[in-house]
Parts: sequence; structure tokens; C-alpha cells
Amino acid sequence: MSFFFASTPIAVFMFLVGCALLVAVLLKRSYRYFGKSKRSTVITGLEHLPRPKSTWDGTYRDAGAAVDRQEVEMAEMARDLSGQLTTKMIVLEQLISDSQKQIDRMEELLKEMESAGEKQRT
Repeated sequence: MSFFFASTPIAVFMFLVGCALLVAVLLKRSYRYFGKSKRSTVITGLEHLPRPKSTWDGTYRDAGAAVDRQEVEMAEMARDLSGQLTTKMIVLEQLISDSQKQIDRMEELLKEMESAGEKQRT
């Protein structure tokens, strides 16, 4: 009698549906298991790190890095201040040379006026 139920079209159809369902479950499990290693080529630890908001973000917890960061900032500030002082010294030297030229020109004009005044008196 059991041979009789196996030969009916409904039994064959139910057997095929069961096999298809079993194949689908096994394919899904194998994709989950084997698919992750092939998809992810990036180091997983780096995927979970947040992107830094500024260039010095990771250094606040590390004392040595914080000291190094302060040294770098102080060196940048010293370089900027040195550049500003150099610029101001150059401008001051130019102003001094311009004023010296004006003084020399005024002395020449004064001598010309004195010599012209002596010529008129004689």
C-alpha cells in the first residue's frame, strides 16, 4: 500500500517541493557561511572605527601624542611669528632707508638755499 502512495502525482509533487525547499535552505546557509569571507576584503577592525573629525582626534587619550601635538603646534606658531617679525623688520628697514634719502635730499636743498641766499647778498 505504501508503494501505491509513492506513485501518485501529489506525492511526487510534494517530494519535489520538499527537495526544492531543502536545497534553498542549504544554499542560503552556505551563502551565509562562505559569502562573508569573499565579500569583505577590508580589515574588520577598521570598518568600525569612526572617521576623525579633525587631524588630532586620536591623540587626546595618548599623553605622548598630545605632547607631540603641542610641540608641532608650538613650532608652527613660532614659524608664523618669526615670519611676521621678519616682514616687519624688512618694512622698517625700507622706511628707514626712505627717511634717510629724504633727510639727505632736504640737506641738499638747504645747502642750495643757503648758497643761493649768499649769492643774492653779494
